[in-house]
Amino acid sequence: MRFGLNKSSLGIAGATAALALVLTGCGGGGQTAKVGTVEDPVVLRFAWWGNDSRAKTTLEVIKDFEAANPTIKVQGENTEFSSYWDKMATQIAGGTTPDVFAMSGSYPSEYSSRGVLLDLAKVKDQLDTSKFAEGTVDLGKIDGTQYTITAGVNSMSMVIDPVVFEKAGVKLPDDETWTWDDFADIAAEITKKSPQGTFGTTPMANDSFLAVWARQNGEDLYSEDGKKMGISEDTLTKWFELNKKLMETGGAPSASQTVEDGSAQPELTLMGQGKQGMKISWSNQMTSYSGSPLVMMKMPGESKEPGAWLRSSMEYAISSKSAQPKEAALFINYLVNNMDAAKKIKSDRGMPANTELKAGITPLLKDSQQKEAAYLDRIAELKIAAPKPFPAGSSSTLEVLNRYNTDVLFGKVSPRDAAKGMISEVNQNLG
Repeated sequence: MRFGLNKSSLGIAGATAALALVLTGCGGGGQTAKVGTVEDPVVLRFAWWGNDSRAKTTLEVIKDFEAANPTIKVQGENTEFSSYWDKMATQIAGGTTPDVFAMSGSYPSEYSSRGVLLDLAKVKDQLDTSKFAEGTVDLGKIDGTQYTITAGVNSMSMVIDPVVFEKAGVKLPDDETWTWDDFADIAAEITKKSPQGTFGTTPMANDSFLAVWARQNGEDLYSEDGKKMGISEDTLTKWFELNKKLMETGGAPSASQTVEDGSAQPELTLMGQGKQGMKISWSNQMTSYSGSPLVMMKMPGESKEPGAWLRSSMEYAISSKSAQPKEAALFINYLVNNMDAAKKIKSDRGMPANTELKAGITPLLKDSQQKEAAYLDRIAELKIAAPKPFPAGSSSTLEVLNRYNTDVLFGKVSPRDAAKGMISEVNQNLG
């Protein structure tokens, strides 16, 4: 990743010996830290979401960390994404929050507002961000306080299947010039010229993509104070209209097939089966699709008014109630700064923010991952600042968006009424 280095740092990695600390502040719990020894080590709990492959790799990295830090043991807790947040909510309510846990989306804002997350300034000597790419440290800041450290970065992208294009006799788009109208026209042309069951695209109902759409239209998804939606009714209406147009012109499948495809595992989607020409996707998900070698491009409209940004695909946080915050920080530091760990994790959690690690793992990446790295370089070159973290109360926005989009596709509500309803409902959640 060719991003410029961020000159600011949370601190320089400290010694690996266990360090005593009495937690103070919101949610501190007043617990006294244990001083670990080889015979009686400190025990940390680390929770993350993912599949079996991610779990296997993570457990290997944990063993390496323990070998290098014999006074610390780490208990790994892996959960499928669909149930991860419910499990976290239960543990937090029961006072059994893991010491270190994975975060994403609006959850850092939600959790920090409730005092669940540790202010990482308290463990700055154990966390080194001096080699992080420009802007990636700030991805973990909320109202100026550092609550998380990015585990890796990704971005919204357009994944292209060149084989589908070739079989349909359709030219690949120029992603420096194409528009959303071009996208819709190309999608319809691919479907028309392909065998039955193959489509140009499928709509993507994702709040992060909606944030890109808003930014391309000179707006933000949420207001500056996070108390209401920032996207206008007109801009949101146009987004619903695009998805409806894709279906009505044949560029996308029926409403029922779109819903089914949206809930399928990546390899079972139309894209995964080689039956889709274009798919809006997180950049690090391209490797999940099976079938033909794929290409990653910028989304339509990016050259006119860029909306995509480098974001955290996963973030690491420390519980404000952890009795061992400094050891927890040492573990996070190992995950994001150790070359051996990076060579095992590779881009599974997004491309490393540490530019030296990124350079070190690049030769080890598969072809599709190499394409992702090159794409993220292109996004970085745009030098587009990330929006503020999604605010507390916005974790349900994705569900609201999907529900209204489905109603639009099934003809139950007009795009305009969907926009009005969604803005009203999300504003109530934020309020």
